[in-house]
Amino acid sequence: MWQLFVENLQWMGWNLFLAAIPMLISLVVFRYDFWKHPSIWFIPLVFGVLVYFFFLPNGPYVLTDIIHLVRQIKDYRYFGLNDWDIVVVLIPQFMTFIFIGFSFYVIAFQRMIHLLDHFHWPIGVIWIIKVVVAFVMSVGVFLGRFYRFNTWDIISNSDKIIMSTIKEFTNFSFIMFVIVDSLVIFFGFEILSIFYKSLFKPLFAKVTENDEPRGTNTKPIKNSAPNKNNILKGVRKGEQK
Repeated sequence: MWQLFVENLQWMGWNLFLAAIPMLISLVVFRYDFWKHPSIWFIPLVFGVLVYFFFLPNGPYVLTDIIHLVRQIKDYRYFGLNDWDIVVVLIPQFMTFIFIGFSFYVIAFQRMIHLLDHFHWPIGVIWIIKVVVAFVMSVGVFLGRFYRFNTWDIISNSDKIIMSTIKEFTNFSFIMFVIVDSLVIFFGFEILSIFYKSLFKPLFAKVTENDEPRGTNTKPIKNSAPNKNNILKGVRKGEQK
């Protein structure tokens, strides 16, 4: 049992590492300071966003790793498992792994949505982006799970990825997988976003404009010092008396 537990940790650790990459990138790329003057950071930002989207499907990909749990439970005799091992060790291990991996995706994508919201993008456009990204993520998950494409294949085997994707759009199973997975990704993101925006408030706090130094007051300050002209008038009146 414990040998299986350790073996699971090895591939789970690698998948979590890949899922954490876009989250770490989002903490840097989607900072308000960089996008306030994007022309200065244009090339690094474009490169960062591309790498971010290349790795982003690794987050929701962990949802499909539930298939390994099903296989291990199905072949429990081969792995030497009993009911206690499955309920107390195996299932909690997979649930924790899937929760952490998908949470990386939620935080990473929410950082981008938060930035768009800060720049006052129309709410309708933001919702369209959420739906489109969920759809693209589900396609990426399918290609990774069933075609075994990796993130770096986007560059080295881009032609095969494009041809495989076009081919699968005539496959009913592919269409059903994309629809179901897109719904899971979309609603999972919305539900966990509520939780993480309250848990990690500094990450999703509204950014305030800092164009003016702190402590400055734009309102005119009334001068309480005596006016020189008024003093002279008072002296003249006194002399006349």
